[in-house]
Amino acid sequence: MANEFDLQRLAARQHGLDSRTQLLRLGYSPRQISDRVVAGRWRRIAPSVYDIAPGRTDPRRSLHAAVLATGGWASHVSAAVLLGLHDAPGVVPEIVVPEGKTPLGLNATVHQSRFVAARERTTVDFIACTTPVRTLLDLASAVDELTLDDAVSRALTAGRTTIRRLDRYLSTSMVGRRGVDALRSAIDRHRDQLHATQSLLELIVDHAVRDSTIVPPHRQFPVAVGDHVFYLDLAWPSAKVFVEADGFAFHSTRRQFQRDRERQNLLVVAGWLPLRYTWAVATTDPTLVVKQLRKVLPGRAA
Repeated sequence: MANEFDLQRLAARQHGLDSRTQLLRLGYSPRQISDRVVAGRWRRIAPSVYDIAPGRTDPRRSLHAAVLATGGWASHVSAAVLLGLHDAPGVVPEIVVPEGKTPLGLNATVHQSRFVAARERTTVDFIACTTPVRTLLDLASAVDELTLDDAVSRALTAGRTTIRRLDRYLSTSMVGRRGVDALRSAIDRHRDQLHATQSLLELIVDHAVRDSTIVPPHRQFPVAVGDHVFYLDLAWPSAKVFVEADGFAFHSTRRQFQRDRERQNLLVVAGWLPLRYTWAVATTDPTLVVKQLRKVLPGRAA
């Protein structure tokens, strides 16, 4: 017998949607499904997928419907948006499905793949989705260099993956895969930037801790501001002061420049004082770092 409670509980996780297979499993007969659609209580939103809460608005519903209709996974730009690696969703959802599975009447861009391994699958907000590493590979074959660099940067900064994981992923079963060369180039660009950043941060820490009046900083300190969590290169939480490496090419794209400034403004509004240093300043005038930290830390801590 159909269970209305189970129906609503499942739909609540699926943005108000249920697939025909799920409805049958819950005890609804084909006739009951048809009658509710005719009566306007439910609406067919995709092949074999029903909207049981018509009028509900959610930007992820069309993507979730496409995933439920195919048994596939959100991919490419759609997956990147779900994972926080990209901001602008495409005009229609993008999904990846096993070869030969493309239902008619689906409002989505469908990519067919011979194989989507278990290690390449995850869920985000109950939506089946490709993992960050698979998503970056798919993006590499479909977007420009700046967009890919930005996505790689976000994935690494947010801890979605690591350079080591990406290297290991690309070293296995990648013969003939589209996007491999583009993603390897993006990883190499980020690797160079990361080495330079870490060198600069080590230099700043070395200068700072030589002065006994300065407490050693926390590294990659997480700060929650509203719905965001930012990781600060070097932070003194009690004084709400943070230091970040600045001036590298990877952070000079217009998109990244804008995001950095928006991030910094949110942190300033939350009471944090940013100090940004370039390689030139840290190497030619290292005492400046110590002088400025010595000046601001005691007063703000008090």
